[in-house]
Amino acid sequence: MTRSQRVPSGGGFGGGSGASREKHQRQLEQQAQRSLQAGDWMGAERAYRWLINGDSANPSVYTNLAALLAMQKRTSELEPLLRQAIALQPKDPVALNNLGQVLVQRGALEEAEASFDAAVELDGTYPEALTNLANLRFQRGALYEAIDLYKLALAVDPNYLEAQWNLAHPLLLLGDYRQGFRQYEYRSAIREAIQPHSIPSLHLWDGAPLPSGTPLVLVSEQGLGDSLQFMRLAPLLKQRQSCEVVFSVQDKLEPLARSSALADRYVPHARLAELRQGGWLPLLSLPARLGIEPTQPLSSLPPLRPSALALQRWTERLAAAADPGPIRVGIHWQGDPAHEITSLRGRSLPLEALAPLAEIPEITFVSLQRGHGEEQLQHCSFRNRFTTAQSDMNGVWAFDDMAAIVNQCDLVISSDSAMVHLAAGMARPTWVLLKAIPEWRWGLQSSESFWYPSVRLFRQSVNGDWPGLIATVTANLKEQICTGAIPAC
Repeated sequence: MTRSQRVPSGGGFGGGSGASREKHQRQLEQQAQRSLQAGDWMGAERAYRWLINGDSANPSVYTNLAALLAMQKRTSELEPLLRQAIALQPKDPVALNNLGQVLVQRGALEEAEASFDAAVELDGTYPEALTNLANLRFQRGALYEAIDLYKLALAVDPNYLEAQWNLAHPLLLLGDYRQGFRQYEYRSAIREAIQPHSIPSLHLWDGAPLPSGTPLVLVSEQGLGDSLQFMRLAPLLKQRQSCEVVFSVQDKLEPLARSSALADRYVPHARLAELRQGGWLPLLSLPARLGIEPTQPLSSLPPLRPSALALQRWTERLAAAADPGPIRVGIHWQGDPAHEITSLRGRSLPLEALAPLAEIPEITFVSLQRGHGEEQLQHCSFRNRFTTAQSDMNGVWAFDDMAAIVNQCDLVISSDSAMVHLAAGMARPTWVLLKAIPEWRWGLQSSESFWYPSVRLFRQSVNGDWPGLIATVTANLKEQICTGAIPAC
């Protein structure tokens, strides 16, 4: 449990109206502590509530109750408790840090940054507050300030894993892949969500030369977009190591990986425990082992390919569609909101923001959106500009089929999501709509990506300015159509 989450022991308190009241408050605090030690969260909460209803002037009562509710994920109840604790003790860095975390959750980033800044001013050796402040500095583009703050946190506590891992992101965004990927290796040590999807009973490959034919198992982790991007490095691994590449990726991706001939063998996550020979590696550790650098384009990697059956199916369906224009533009606008509460906040845009593109008469839209955000199609002001085959596609989730649909698009325009990595991995023309401070893999300045030769990056100049960005994209698309640079399929 981190310093910012720990429930401190009951301390002294100020105020009160007589010895009997003070004694009663002490008894309630002791009761709350006993309940906590016994794992009786309900009993502890009841004691803290009695203290608060008795107008307790002890700030630790409010911070303790807030910490207890935080452990129960009752985040909506925390802010008033922490504000009251700070009102009673304005110079409490723990309460200020915790309030900052609550403010981040509800998107009040400027106020959160001020709260973290105040905590650091009071205690410059508080690694959690230093790291939280660094995270927000990173998100608004003060990358070197963020790096300095992470390093300050690590100077205090070199074992503070959140700072070790978070330091990777500004380093990678700035193009320092050597140090950045070294820091990125801390990811699996800090929380369950960043663990590989399964862990075989094999030795972890350290990058040393492998005997010819040795099985090396690449295990997926994190999201579908991560797997789509990095599983394409498998042929490069095989070329350099002459090993047998074994894939264990998400079930949704395995058919596409097979049809793309990326690996020699495929093993489901549930069967990894049966393997007895070779080594293994989390998939996102592969760039570090291969020494990938942004100065070395990856144009020689083979593209992702849908199966022949899926390709035939969707070629025929789209050929039979009555479309409003000859140029098919696949669009994707929304990522998973559950992943967009911290550094990914702001990467998605509403479908309606793409309306200016619908003014281009040559375009037929193909929605590539699945799940979150798909409901926006129902009330879209330019719904008549979508392919008449759209209803056939909306229930399709298999990535093999999605790849076949993408193959029929002349252009894909997408927010930063798994769809980008599918389309770009297929070497299809792909325009990526990026927030002002994007994810590390897109760098900070160029309109090109060394990861994907077919990608063009469009960047917000001001955070949140989707209208300005879409105006730029619309103008560029009109020009490409006029010059014939984007011909119809």
